[in-house]
Amino acid sequence: MSASKLTKKRRISDASDRFIQLPDELIITILNKTGDPKTLLRCCLVCKHLQSLVSKVDAVSLRFSYPGEAGEYLPCWKSHYHIPQSAIPAIMKVFAYMKSLKIKLCLCPSLLTCYGVHRGHAFKYKLKAEDMNDKMHIHLCMAIEVGPLSSDNRGMLSHKRDWFNIEKVKNPLMMSFFLVILSHRPKTLSSVVILSTGIERHGLKRKVRHRTEVGKVFMESEQMARFFTLISNTKVNKSWLKNPQNLVCWIKKDEQNNHRVREMLWLVHKCEGERCNVKKSSVKERDVQELLGAFDEDANNDEKQ
Repeated sequence: MSASKLTKKRRISDASDRFIQLPDELIITILNKTGDPKTLLRCCLVCKHLQSLVSKVDAVSLRFSYPGEAGEYLPCWKSHYHIPQSAIPAIMKVFAYMKSLKIKLCLCPSLLTCYGVHRGHAFKYKLKAEDMNDKMHIHLCMAIEVGPLSSDNRGMLSHKRDWFNIEKVKNPLMMSFFLVILSHRPKTLSSVVILSTGIERHGLKRKVRHRTEVGKVFMESEQMARFFTLISNTKVNKSWLKNPQNLVCWIKKDEQNNHRVREMLWLVHKCEGERCNVKKSSVKERDVQELLGAFDEDANNDEKQ
């Protein structure tokens, strides 16, 4: 081995030794701020002492992919590195004192129709479980983009796409991930959040630019069914959207244009309950805000990384 390689190896060894000599509380704080599970797992290989400190990391974020029909893991839109689902039991053992866990599920574009999502529609799923070792309250909220909603100069509303029933959208893998975690979770785990979002790759730049320029109107199934019945039989004025009974919420972007509506219509659905006994529940504006906020926070973290 050359002298330069030996020198570099000694420097790395010296840095590792100095890091291990830091107070345990400081090392745990540094590990908690790392955020990258691959880095944390590599730290476990350094020595048993560092492995024991990694086990005390209280917040972990992992990324998985929806598997294909044969069980293989398919590429998502951004070609992320995905952890296989079979690794969950081992990961739970490594982070034995974990308190909160966030899982990001990436869906391959070719599997959209298999799970009831129409191609070209954006979608957002969020499953949150709290109080894992007591009553374990589960909250599942999902929203799927239906299409553009606009009005003419007279303020009459129109919509350019057919809607679909969000209750028919299949998402068994989100629950299957949760059940695997449930069976292998450490006793300290009190909160689990599973997020899944996506949009068709084709025309992605055009669609994203369009979405940033408009607001979002969120409706439940019954509200949307009533809305489409009205616009197919008669004319509906944009003032119809100002009635809180007709929609969940309207998140506006363009406050200056008060004459014409130019928004994106979303169908939203919520289930909640204790343990795995979840039932359909009424959606509130705060549910939508929490759903969108979870993905805004996730996007900001991805940009930092």
